[in-house]
Amino acid sequence: MSIMKIFIDIDGVLWNTEKAIVELYNKKYGYNADWRDVKDWNFSPAIPAGTPDNVINDLFESDEVYSGNNTYEGAVEYIKKLNEEFEEVYFCTVGKNINNSKKLEMLKRLIPEVKVITISFPYKVLSDKSMINMQGAIFIDDHSSNLNSSNAKYKILFEPNDIKNWNKKWEGIRLKTWKDVYNFIKTVKSIEYIINEKFIKLLSLKEKKCEIDLISEEIKKDIVKYIKSSINCK
Repeated sequence: MSIMKIFIDIDGVLWNTEKAIVELYNKKYGYNADWRDVKDWNFSPAIPAGTPDNVINDLFESDEVYSGNNTYEGAVEYIKKLNEEFEEVYFCTVGKNINNSKKLEMLKRLIPEVKVITISFPYKVLSDKSMINMQGAIFIDDHSSNLNSSNAKYKILFEPNDIKNWNKKWEGIRLKTWKDVYNFIKTVKSIEYIINEKFIKLLSLKEKKCEIDLISEEIKKDIVKYIKSSINCK
């Protein structure tokens, strides 16, 4: 049975970047915005629309944006559990060199045992995560375009802060908590195990059609059972 890999985005999945950026903006500019109002990638309308890009960039490159603990509830706990239960768990992130270096410092401080894949650019981000081969893997991201461009087998949109303009068109699985993410992944693992084990048995039966049909029905029933016992993924 092949090893199932898990790829986890950082901003918006492990780290509540909306909260970190808006609170840092409030502190720096004497504003009183609520990070929960963020709808767009420029953090508007929490941060006023039309705010220069360099202001947002400076916030992302500051020492404070990944300081403290702005991880989502249960994120560190459940990611550590996944890292213990699966052989290949990775954080994956795209960003400018200086921003990624800040993320790495945060990861080293809070969850150093998980491997990290960074795609870094000196001045301008020029790519998404499609260059990472995720064939057969589970991919968790908060941006629908990253999920759409990936070749991952299972794609989860993490959406703890309600629908945003960058993910509102996603038609796949949406999950709001790390407990739900963990339970979904465990269910997928169980289903894959059932399918693999019984498919191997099917191959050994060759021409025994009645037995093949029987095992095929067993597989379908087992899959339904595990899905029903799992979370609601709508």
